[in-house]
Amino acid sequence: MRRHYVSVRPDESLLEADRIMRLARIRHLPVVDAGRLVGVLSHRDVLEAGIPPLRGGPSDDRTNHLRGIAIADVMRTNPYTAEIATTLCDAARRMLRLKIGCLPVVRRGREGEELVGLITESDLLRAAYAPDFDEASD
Repeated sequence: MRRHYVSVRPDESLLEADRIMRLARIRHLPVVDAGRLVGVLSHRDVLEAGIPPLRGGPSDDRTNHLRGIAIADVMRTNPYTAEIATTLCDAARRMLRLKIGCLPVVRRGREGEELVGLITESDLLRAAYAPDFDEASD
């Protein structure tokens, strides 16, 4: 599980999320409100939301379009999650069965699910085949 991750708030614009994903070269963003997981935004969600202006309009149309959409309007609410005690094997099986690329790791509390980390496909590959690989990208 990676404990250092980038997250966004539900009231931020889709344009900001798109820029973060591109800059960090990531495909999933947990959506957090006051430390609690409220959703997950995938790169695919951003692409689908940006399709209407791409049909014949200039690139500025896409930028303005994404700027006007709140992450809360596009994110997946009630995302599948894992708990701290979940094994990598169980996480991998769940991700394969559900066909998802990211599993937020949460600690359940009185006020909801506190996000404590993420498990991604890259994390599983690293754990299985390259545990000494420290580079962020190649």
